[in-house]
Amino acid sequence: MNKILLTLGITVGVLSLSSCEDQLTNTPHNSLTPSSLFSTPNGFSNAIKGVYSGMIGNDRDASKDYYGGDYYSVPDILSDNLIINQKGRQSKRTLYDWLYNSNSYSGFDLYADAYKAINRCNRVIENINNLAEGAFKNNIEGEALAIRALAHFNLVRTYAQIPTQSTNAGESLGVPYVTSSAPLLKPVRNTVNEVYANIVSDLIASDNLIATSNGTGRFNKNTVASILSRVYLYMGEWQNAINAANKVAGNVASITNFPKVWKDESFEGVISQFLIRNIDQIAIGTEYSQTSATSGVRSEYVISYDFYQKYKSNDIRKDSYISTSPFAGTNYNHIAKYFGKSGQTNNIVNAKVIRMAEVMLNKAEALSELPGQDAAALIALDAVRSKRYTNFVSGGETGQALKDAIALERRLELAFEGHRFYDIKRKGGAINRHTTFGDLADGTGVAPVFKTLKAGDHKFQLPIPQDAMNANPNLVQNPGY
Repeated sequence: MNKILLTLGITVGVLSLSSCEDQLTNTPHNSLTPSSLFSTPNGFSNAIKGVYSGMIGNDRDASKDYYGGDYYSVPDILSDNLIINQKGRQSKRTLYDWLYNSNSYSGFDLYADAYKAINRCNRVIENINNLAEGAFKNNIEGEALAIRALAHFNLVRTYAQIPTQSTNAGESLGVPYVTSSAPLLKPVRNTVNEVYANIVSDLIASDNLIATSNGTGRFNKNTVASILSRVYLYMGEWQNAINAANKVAGNVASITNFPKVWKDESFEGVISQFLIRNIDQIAIGTEYSQTSATSGVRSEYVISYDFYQKYKSNDIRKDSYISTSPFAGTNYNHIAKYFGKSGQTNNIVNAKVIRMAEVMLNKAEALSELPGQDAAALIALDAVRSKRYTNFVSGGETGQALKDAIALERRLELAFEGHRFYDIKRKGGAINRHTTFGDLADGTGVAPVFKTLKAGDHKFQLPIPQDAMNANPNLVQNPGY
Protein backbone atom coordinates (compact mmCIF):
# COMPACT_ATOMS: atom_id res chain seq x y z
CA MET A 1 0.00 0.00 0.00
CA ASN A 2 1.16 3.53 -0.71
CA LYS A 3 3.30 4.77 2.15
CA ILE A 4 1.36 8.00 2.40
CA LEU A 5 -1.64 6.03 3.60
CA LEU A 6 0.38 3.92 5.98
CA THR A 7 1.63 6.95 7.85
CA LEU A 8 -1.45 9.12 8.24
CA GLY A 9 -1.03 10.60 4.82
CA ILE A 10 1.94 12.77 5.79
CA THR A 11 4.97 10.87 4.56
CA VAL A 12 6.04 12.13 1.18
CA GLY A 13 9.50 11.84 -0.28
CA VAL A 14 11.39 15.04 -0.88
CA LEU A 15 11.21 14.48 -4.61
CA SER A 16 7.42 14.63 -4.47
CA LEU A 17 7.76 18.35 -3.94
CA SER A 18 8.80 18.55 -7.56
CA SER A 19 7.19 15.49 -9.07
CA CYS A 20 5.26 17.24 -11.78
CA GLU A 21 5.76 19.92 -14.36
CA ASP A 22 5.93 23.46 -13.10
CA GLN A 23 2.34 24.68 -13.36
CA LEU A 24 3.48 28.25 -13.88
CA THR A 25 6.39 28.00 -16.33
CA ASN A 26 6.16 24.56 -17.96
CA THR A 27 9.70 23.80 -16.72
CA PRO A 28 10.23 20.14 -15.76
CA HIS A 29 11.95 19.80 -12.40
CA ASN A 30 11.48 16.17 -11.46
CA SER A 31 15.19 15.43 -11.64
CA LEU A 32 16.07 17.46 -8.55
CA THR A 33 17.79 15.70 -5.67
CA PRO A 34 16.96 16.39 -2.00
CA SER A 35 20.23 18.23 -1.48
CA SER A 36 19.73 20.54 -4.45
CA LEU A 37 16.08 21.19 -3.68
CA PHE A 38 16.77 22.97 -0.41
CA SER A 39 20.18 24.45 -1.10
CA THR A 40 19.47 27.19 -3.64
CA PRO A 41 16.80 29.81 -4.29
CA ASN A 42 15.90 27.97 -7.48
CA GLY A 43 15.44 24.77 -5.52
CA PHE A 44 13.11 26.48 -3.06
CA SER A 45 11.18 28.01 -5.97
CA ASN A 46 10.62 24.54 -7.34
CA ALA A 47 9.72 23.23 -3.89
CA ILE A 48 7.01 25.84 -3.35
CA LYS A 49 5.65 25.11 -6.82
CA GLY A 50 5.41 21.49 -5.71
CA VAL A 51 3.35 22.66 -2.73
CA TYR A 52 0.88 24.40 -5.04
CA SER A 53 0.78 21.37 -7.31
CA GLY A 54 -0.15 19.23 -4.32
CA MET A 55 -3.08 21.51 -3.55
CA ILE A 56 -4.62 20.93 -6.98
CA GLY A 57 -3.71 17.23 -7.03
CA ASN A 58 -1.29 17.63 -9.91
CA ASP A 59 0.26 14.19 -9.44
CA ARG A 60 -1.34 12.44 -12.40
CA ASP A 61 -3.70 10.60 -10.06
CA ALA A 62 -7.31 11.31 -10.88
CA SER A 63 -8.55 9.89 -7.58
CA LYS A 64 -6.62 12.50 -5.60
CA ASP A 65 -7.52 15.86 -7.02
CA TYR A 66 -8.20 18.09 -3.98
CA TYR A 67 -8.74 21.63 -5.33
CA GLY A 68 -8.52 20.14 -8.80
CA GLY A 69 -11.95 18.58 -8.39
CA ASP A 70 -13.66 16.80 -5.53
CA TYR A 71 -13.06 19.41 -2.86
CA TYR A 72 -15.37 21.69 -4.83
CA SER A 73 -18.03 19.08 -5.51
CA VAL A 74 -18.29 16.95 -2.37
CA PRO A 75 -19.50 19.65 0.08
CA ASP A 76 -22.30 20.47 -2.37
CA ILE A 77 -23.05 16.78 -3.03
CA LEU A 78 -23.47 16.30 0.72
CA SER A 79 -25.88 19.22 0.92
CA ASP A 80 -29.18 20.34 -0.61
CA ASN A 81 -27.71 22.22 -3.59
CA LEU A 82 -27.55 19.20 -5.89
CA ILE A 83 -29.50 16.14 -6.88
CA ILE A 84 -27.96 13.06 -8.44
CA ASN A 85 -28.72 12.51 -12.12
CA GLN A 86 -30.19 9.06 -12.63
CA LYS A 87 -28.56 8.89 -16.09
CA GLY A 88 -25.12 9.81 -14.77
CA ARG A 89 -22.39 7.44 -13.62
CA GLN A 90 -23.64 7.47 -10.01
CA SER A 91 -20.25 8.73 -8.86
CA LYS A 92 -19.91 9.55 -5.17
CA ARG A 93 -23.35 8.05 -4.55
CA THR A 94 -22.28 6.83 -1.11
CA LEU A 95 -21.49 10.39 -0.10
CA TYR A 96 -24.69 11.77 -1.60
CA ASP A 97 -26.78 9.20 0.31
CA TRP A 98 -24.86 9.81 3.57
CA LEU A 99 -23.97 6.11 3.72
CA TYR A 100 -20.23 6.61 4.16
CA ASN A 101 -18.12 4.89 6.76
CA SER A 102 -14.38 4.70 7.37
CA ASN A 103 -13.93 2.23 4.49
CA SER A 104 -16.23 3.79 1.88
CA TYR A 105 -15.28 7.16 0.49
CA SER A 106 -16.04 6.66 -3.20
CA GLY A 107 -13.22 8.78 -4.60
CA PHE A 108 -12.98 11.44 -1.87
CA ASP A 109 -9.47 11.37 -0.46
CA LEU A 110 -9.15 14.73 1.28
CA TYR A 111 -7.45 13.25 4.34
CA ALA A 112 -4.45 11.90 2.46
CA ASP A 113 -4.39 14.76 -0.05
CA ALA A 114 -4.35 17.48 2.59
CA TYR A 115 -1.69 15.83 4.73
CA LYS A 116 0.44 15.30 1.65
CA ALA A 117 0.27 19.04 0.95
CA ILE A 118 1.00 19.76 4.62
CA ASN A 119 4.07 17.54 4.48
CA ARG A 120 5.38 19.50 1.51
CA CYS A 121 4.84 22.74 3.43
CA ASN A 122 6.67 21.37 6.45
CA ARG A 123 9.69 20.36 4.38
CA VAL A 124 9.95 23.88 3.03
CA ILE A 125 9.59 25.43 6.49
CA GLU A 126 12.07 23.04 8.11
CA ASN A 127 14.74 23.91 5.56
CA ILE A 128 13.97 27.61 5.17
CA ASN A 129 17.07 28.75 7.06
CA ASN A 130 19.19 27.40 4.23
CA LEU A 131 18.20 30.59 2.43
CA ALA A 132 19.81 33.95 3.04
CA GLU A 133 17.76 36.45 5.02
CA GLY A 134 15.60 38.69 2.91
CA ALA A 135 12.35 39.13 1.03
CA PHE A 136 12.70 35.94 -1.02
CA LYS A 137 13.11 33.76 2.06
CA ASN A 138 10.27 35.51 3.89
CA ASN A 139 7.90 35.10 0.98
CA ILE A 140 8.57 31.38 0.51
CA GLU A 141 8.09 30.74 4.23
CA GLY A 142 4.94 32.86 4.25
CA GLU A 143 3.44 30.88 1.38
CA ALA A 144 4.21 27.55 3.05
CA LEU A 145 2.68 28.71 6.35
CA ALA A 146 -0.50 29.95 4.67
CA ILE A 147 -1.02 26.78 2.67
CA ARG A 148 -0.33 24.64 5.75
CA ALA A 149 -3.00 26.60 7.60
CA LEU A 150 -5.54 26.30 4.77
CA ALA A 151 -4.97 22.55 4.44
CA HIS A 152 -5.50 22.03 8.18
CA PHE A 153 -8.61 24.23 8.05
CA ASN A 154 -10.09 22.07 5.30
CA LEU A 155 -9.34 18.96 7.33
CA VAL A 156 -10.76 20.17 10.62
CA ARG A 157 -14.01 21.49 9.19
CA THR A 158 -14.55 18.17 7.41
CA TYR A 159 -13.53 15.58 10.02
CA ALA A 160 -14.44 17.49 13.18
CA GLN A 161 -17.02 19.88 14.53
CA ILE A 162 -16.90 23.58 13.74
CA PRO A 163 -16.54 25.92 16.77
CA THR A 164 -19.97 27.53 16.22
CA GLN A 165 -21.70 24.20 15.58
CA SER A 166 -22.44 23.31 19.20
CA THR A 167 -21.68 24.51 22.71
CA ASN A 168 -18.92 21.94 23.29
CA ALA A 169 -17.50 21.84 19.77
CA GLY A 170 -14.26 23.55 20.73
CA GLU A 171 -13.29 20.85 23.21
CA SER A 172 -14.17 17.96 20.90
CA LEU A 173 -11.64 16.08 18.81
CA GLY A 174 -10.22 17.98 15.87
CA VAL A 175 -7.43 16.65 13.65
CA PRO A 176 -3.68 16.33 14.22
CA TYR A 177 -2.01 19.68 13.55
CA VAL A 178 1.17 18.46 11.93
CA THR A 179 4.23 20.71 11.84
CA SER A 180 6.90 18.07 11.22
CA SER A 181 7.79 16.01 8.17
CA ALA A 182 9.14 13.14 10.28
CA PRO A 183 8.29 10.02 8.23
CA LEU A 184 6.96 7.81 11.03
CA LEU A 185 5.09 10.44 12.97
CA LYS A 186 1.96 9.14 14.71
CA PRO A 187 0.30 12.22 16.22
CA VAL A 188 -2.84 12.38 18.32
CA ARG A 189 -5.84 14.48 17.39
CA ASN A 190 -5.73 18.01 18.76
CA THR A 191 -8.95 19.56 20.01
CA VAL A 192 -10.93 21.75 17.66
CA ASN A 193 -9.89 24.86 19.60
CA GLU A 194 -6.23 23.87 19.40
CA VAL A 195 -6.41 23.32 15.66
CA TYR A 196 -8.05 26.68 15.02
CA ALA A 197 -5.53 28.42 17.28
CA ASN A 198 -2.71 26.91 15.23
CA ILE A 199 -4.41 27.87 11.97
CA VAL A 200 -4.68 31.49 13.10
CA SER A 201 -1.09 31.45 14.36
CA ASP A 202 0.22 30.19 11.02
CA LEU A 203 -1.83 32.74 9.09
CA ILE A 204 -0.69 35.65 11.25
CA ALA A 205 2.92 34.52 10.89
CA SER A 206 2.39 34.24 7.16
CA ASP A 207 0.93 37.75 6.98
CA ASN A 208 4.15 39.11 8.49
CA LEU A 209 6.28 37.38 5.86
CA ILE A 210 4.45 36.94 2.57
CA ALA A 211 4.68 39.41 -0.30
CA THR A 212 1.97 41.94 -1.07
CA SER A 213 2.04 40.88 -4.72
CA ASN A 214 3.15 37.43 -5.80
CA GLY A 215 1.94 36.91 -9.35
CA THR A 216 -1.13 35.04 -10.55
CA GLY A 217 -1.56 31.60 -9.06
CA ARG A 218 0.31 32.19 -5.79
CA PHE A 219 -0.78 33.38 -2.36
CA ASN A 220 -0.11 36.92 -1.12
CA LYS A 221 -1.15 39.22 1.73
CA ASN A 222 -4.63 39.59 0.28
CA THR A 223 -5.02 35.81 0.24
CA VAL A 224 -3.99 35.48 3.87
CA ALA A 225 -6.36 38.20 5.08
CA SER A 226 -9.19 36.66 3.05
CA ILE A 227 -8.63 33.20 4.51
CA LEU A 228 -8.48 34.74 7.99
CA SER A 229 -11.89 36.34 7.41
CA ARG A 230 -13.26 32.89 6.64
CA VAL A 231 -11.54 31.19 9.58
CA TYR A 232 -12.66 33.82 12.09
CA LEU A 233 -16.23 33.53 10.77
CA TYR A 234 -16.13 29.79 11.48
CA MET A 235 -14.80 30.54 14.97
CA GLY A 236 -17.59 33.00 15.69
CA GLU A 237 -15.06 35.77 16.28
CA TRP A 238 -17.10 38.41 14.52
CA GLN A 239 -14.93 41.49 15.03
CA ASN A 240 -11.79 39.64 13.98
CA ALA A 241 -13.59 38.45 10.84
CA ILE A 242 -14.54 42.05 10.05
CA ASN A 243 -11.02 43.31 10.71
CA ALA A 244 -9.53 40.66 8.42
CA ALA A 245 -12.04 41.44 5.67
CA ASN A 246 -11.23 45.14 5.93
CA LYS A 247 -7.58 44.39 5.15
CA VAL A 248 -8.44 42.85 1.79
CA ALA A 249 -7.98 45.12 -1.20
CA GLY A 250 -10.09 44.44 -4.26
CA ASN A 251 -13.45 44.67 -5.94
CA VAL A 252 -16.37 42.33 -6.37
CA ALA A 253 -16.49 41.28 -10.03
CA SER A 254 -18.71 43.57 -12.08
CA ILE A 255 -21.86 42.55 -13.92
CA THR A 256 -19.87 42.71 -17.15
CA ASN A 257 -16.85 40.73 -16.01
CA PHE A 258 -18.46 38.18 -13.70
CA PRO A 259 -19.48 35.73 -16.47
CA LYS A 260 -15.93 35.95 -17.83
CA VAL A 261 -14.44 34.84 -14.50
CA TRP A 262 -15.73 31.30 -15.06
CA LYS A 263 -14.12 31.18 -18.50
CA ASP A 264 -10.80 32.52 -17.13
CA GLU A 265 -11.24 35.58 -19.35
CA SER A 266 -11.28 37.90 -16.34
CA PHE A 267 -9.76 37.65 -12.86
CA GLU A 268 -11.73 40.55 -11.40
CA GLY A 269 -12.84 39.71 -7.90
CA VAL A 270 -10.67 36.56 -7.76
CA ILE A 271 -8.35 37.05 -4.81
CA SER A 272 -6.55 33.75 -5.18
CA GLN A 273 -6.66 30.81 -7.58
CA PHE A 274 -4.64 27.75 -8.46
CA LEU A 275 -3.66 27.78 -12.12
CA ILE A 276 -4.67 24.74 -14.14
CA ARG A 277 -3.48 24.26 -17.71
CA ASN A 278 -4.72 21.83 -20.33
CA ILE A 279 -1.49 19.84 -19.98
CA ASP A 280 -2.26 19.21 -16.30
CA GLN A 281 -5.22 17.03 -17.29
CA ILE A 282 -7.11 18.16 -14.19
CA ALA A 283 -10.71 18.84 -15.15
CA ILE A 284 -12.68 20.28 -12.24
CA GLY A 285 -15.88 20.22 -14.27
CA THR A 286 -15.91 16.45 -14.69
CA GLU A 287 -16.95 16.24 -11.05
CA TYR A 288 -20.29 17.59 -12.24
CA SER A 289 -20.57 16.53 -15.89
CA GLN A 290 -18.91 15.30 -19.06
CA THR A 291 -19.39 16.98 -22.42
CA SER A 292 -19.57 15.23 -25.77
CA ALA A 293 -19.80 16.90 -29.18
CA THR A 294 -22.36 14.30 -30.26
CA SER A 295 -24.48 13.58 -27.20
CA GLY A 296 -24.22 16.86 -25.29
CA VAL A 297 -23.73 17.25 -21.54
CA ARG A 298 -24.18 14.25 -19.28
CA SER A 299 -24.31 15.37 -15.68
CA GLU A 300 -23.32 13.46 -12.58
CA TYR A 301 -25.26 15.95 -10.47
CA VAL A 302 -27.63 18.75 -11.42
CA ILE A 303 -28.86 21.69 -9.40
CA SER A 304 -31.80 20.78 -7.19
CA TYR A 305 -34.97 22.28 -8.62
CA ASP A 306 -35.99 24.13 -5.46
CA PHE A 307 -32.56 25.79 -5.37
CA TYR A 308 -32.74 26.52 -9.10
CA GLN A 309 -35.92 28.49 -8.51
CA LYS A 310 -34.12 30.80 -6.08
CA TYR A 311 -32.10 32.34 -8.93
CA LYS A 312 -34.19 35.25 -10.18
CA SER A 313 -34.49 36.13 -13.85
CA ASN A 314 -32.34 39.26 -13.37
CA ASP A 315 -29.59 37.35 -11.52
CA ILE A 316 -26.56 37.16 -13.82
CA ARG A 317 -25.32 34.09 -11.96
CA LYS A 318 -28.13 32.00 -13.37
CA ASP A 319 -26.59 31.82 -16.84
CA SER A 320 -23.02 31.68 -15.50
CA TYR A 321 -23.71 28.77 -13.15
CA ILE A 322 -26.47 26.80 -14.88
CA SER A 323 -27.08 25.53 -18.40
CA THR A 324 -30.30 23.80 -19.42
CA SER A 325 -29.90 21.37 -22.31
CA PRO A 326 -30.99 17.85 -23.29
CA PHE A 327 -29.15 14.60 -22.75
CA ALA A 328 -30.65 11.51 -24.37
CA GLY A 329 -33.71 13.57 -25.24
CA THR A 330 -34.38 14.90 -21.74
CA ASN A 331 -33.63 18.39 -20.40
CA TYR A 332 -31.45 18.84 -17.32
CA ASN A 333 -30.22 21.89 -15.40
CA HIS A 334 -26.47 21.27 -15.65
CA ILE A 335 -23.77 22.95 -13.55
CA ALA A 336 -22.03 25.22 -16.07
CA LYS A 337 -19.57 26.88 -13.71
CA TYR A 338 -16.70 24.62 -14.75
CA PHE A 339 -17.47 23.84 -18.40
CA GLY A 340 -14.07 25.19 -19.45
CA LYS A 341 -12.03 28.20 -20.45
CA SER A 342 -13.25 30.49 -23.21
CA GLY A 343 -13.89 28.54 -26.40
CA GLN A 344 -13.39 25.16 -24.70
CA THR A 345 -15.67 22.51 -23.25
CA ASN A 346 -13.05 20.26 -21.63
CA ASN A 347 -14.05 21.14 -18.04
CA ILE A 348 -10.59 22.60 -17.35
CA VAL A 349 -10.57 25.96 -15.56
CA ASN A 350 -8.51 27.57 -12.83
CA ALA A 351 -9.44 26.63 -9.26
CA LYS A 352 -10.76 29.70 -7.49
CA VAL A 353 -9.59 29.50 -3.88
CA ILE A 354 -11.29 32.62 -2.57
CA ARG A 355 -13.10 35.57 -4.13
CA MET A 356 -13.87 39.11 -3.02
CA ALA A 357 -17.58 38.34 -2.98
CA GLU A 358 -17.03 35.78 -0.23
CA VAL A 359 -14.97 38.24 1.79
CA MET A 360 -17.78 40.79 1.63
CA LEU A 361 -20.32 38.13 2.61
CA ASN A 362 -18.08 37.06 5.51
CA LYS A 363 -18.00 40.68 6.62
CA ALA A 364 -21.75 41.12 6.18
CA GLU A 365 -22.53 38.04 8.26
CA ALA A 366 -20.10 39.00 11.02
CA LEU A 367 -21.53 42.54 11.17
CA SER A 368 -25.08 41.18 11.36
CA GLU A 369 -24.11 39.25 14.49
CA LEU A 370 -23.01 42.43 16.30
CA PRO A 371 -25.50 44.83 17.92
CA GLY A 372 -26.15 48.06 16.07
CA GLN A 373 -24.35 47.01 12.89
CA ASP A 374 -27.27 46.22 10.58
CA ALA A 375 -26.67 49.26 8.38
CA ALA A 376 -23.01 48.35 7.87
CA ALA A 377 -23.95 44.72 7.23
CA LEU A 378 -26.45 45.80 4.57
CA ILE A 379 -23.78 47.89 2.83
CA ALA A 380 -21.46 44.87 2.70
CA LEU A 381 -24.27 42.65 1.43
CA ASP A 382 -25.28 45.14 -1.24
CA ALA A 383 -21.68 45.38 -2.42
CA VAL A 384 -22.29 41.85 -3.74
CA ARG A 385 -25.96 42.08 -4.68
CA SER A 386 -25.49 45.26 -6.72
CA LYS A 387 -23.02 43.36 -8.93
CA ARG A 388 -25.25 40.33 -9.41
CA TYR A 389 -28.69 41.70 -10.27
CA THR A 390 -29.58 43.95 -13.14
CA ASN A 391 -31.68 46.95 -12.08
CA PHE A 392 -30.82 46.19 -8.45
CA VAL A 393 -32.71 47.92 -5.66
CA SER A 394 -31.65 47.23 -2.07
CA GLY A 395 -34.15 45.43 0.11
CA GLY A 396 -33.18 47.53 3.13
CA GLU A 397 -33.39 44.46 5.39
CA THR A 398 -32.76 44.57 9.14
CA GLY A 399 -32.70 42.05 11.97
CA GLN A 400 -33.50 38.45 11.13
CA ALA A 401 -34.57 39.38 7.60
CA LEU A 402 -31.06 40.75 7.03
CA LYS A 403 -29.45 37.57 8.35
CA ASP A 404 -31.68 35.50 6.09
CA ALA A 405 -30.79 37.66 3.09
CA ILE A 406 -27.07 37.27 3.78
CA ALA A 407 -27.43 33.49 4.10
CA LEU A 408 -29.39 33.29 0.84
CA GLU A 409 -26.89 35.44 -1.02
CA ARG A 410 -24.04 33.34 0.28
CA ARG A 411 -25.74 30.20 -0.99
CA LEU A 412 -26.43 31.75 -4.40
CA GLU A 413 -22.97 33.27 -4.81
CA LEU A 414 -20.81 30.39 -3.56
CA ALA A 415 -22.84 27.53 -5.01
CA PHE A 416 -20.79 24.61 -6.35
CA GLU A 417 -17.57 25.97 -4.81
CA GLY A 418 -17.58 23.67 -1.79
CA HIS A 419 -19.28 25.84 0.85
CA ARG A 420 -22.87 24.76 1.35
CA PHE A 421 -22.33 21.69 3.57
CA TYR A 422 -20.01 23.64 5.87
CA ASP A 423 -22.32 26.66 6.05
CA ILE A 424 -25.18 24.46 7.23
CA LYS A 425 -22.88 22.58 9.59
CA ARG A 426 -21.30 25.62 11.27
CA LYS A 427 -24.75 26.97 12.10
CA GLY A 428 -25.83 23.69 13.65
CA GLY A 429 -28.55 23.22 11.06
CA ALA A 430 -30.10 20.27 9.27
CA ILE A 431 -29.94 19.35 5.59
CA ASN A 432 -33.43 19.16 4.13
CA ARG A 433 -33.69 18.13 0.50
CA HIS A 434 -36.98 18.68 -1.31
CA THR A 435 -39.17 15.66 -0.82
CA THR A 436 -40.74 15.48 -4.29
CA PHE A 437 -38.68 17.44 -6.84
CA GLY A 438 -36.64 15.20 -9.11
CA ASP A 439 -33.56 15.47 -11.30
CA LEU A 440 -35.12 16.76 -14.53
CA ALA A 441 -35.08 20.40 -15.62
CA ASP A 442 -38.73 21.00 -14.72
CA GLY A 443 -38.48 19.37 -11.30
CA THR A 444 -39.96 16.04 -12.36
CA GLY A 445 -37.95 12.85 -12.40
CA VAL A 446 -36.54 10.87 -9.50
CA ALA A 447 -36.50 12.57 -6.10
CA PRO A 448 -33.75 11.91 -3.53
CA VAL A 449 -34.06 8.70 -1.55
CA PHE A 450 -32.33 10.19 1.49
CA LYS A 451 -33.88 13.56 2.17
CA THR A 452 -32.88 14.73 5.65
CA LEU A 453 -29.70 14.83 7.69
CA LYS A 454 -30.82 15.96 11.11
CA ALA A 455 -29.04 18.70 13.02
CA GLY A 456 -26.33 17.21 15.20
CA ASP A 457 -26.13 13.96 13.23
CA HIS A 458 -22.71 12.34 13.47
CA LYS A 459 -22.55 12.24 9.66
CA PHE A 460 -21.73 15.96 9.69
CA GLN A 461 -18.26 14.82 10.78
CA LEU A 462 -16.86 12.50 8.13
CA PRO A 463 -15.07 9.41 9.44
CA ILE A 464 -11.30 9.26 9.62
CA PRO A 465 -10.31 6.92 6.75
CA GLN A 466 -9.58 3.38 7.92
CA ASP A 467 -6.16 3.38 6.23
CA ALA A 468 -5.11 6.26 8.47
CA MET A 469 -6.59 4.56 11.53
CA ASN A 470 -4.67 1.37 10.77
CA ALA A 471 -1.42 3.28 10.28
CA ASN A 472 -1.65 5.35 13.44
CA PRO A 473 -2.82 3.65 16.66
CA ASN A 474 -2.95 7.06 18.36
CA LEU A 475 -5.91 8.19 16.27
CA VAL A 476 -9.43 8.02 17.71
CA GLN A 477 -12.33 7.52 15.30
CA ASN A 478 -15.25 9.95 15.26
CA PRO A 479 -18.32 8.89 17.27
CA GLY A 480 -20.90 6.86 15.37
CA TYR A 481 -18.53 5.06 12.99
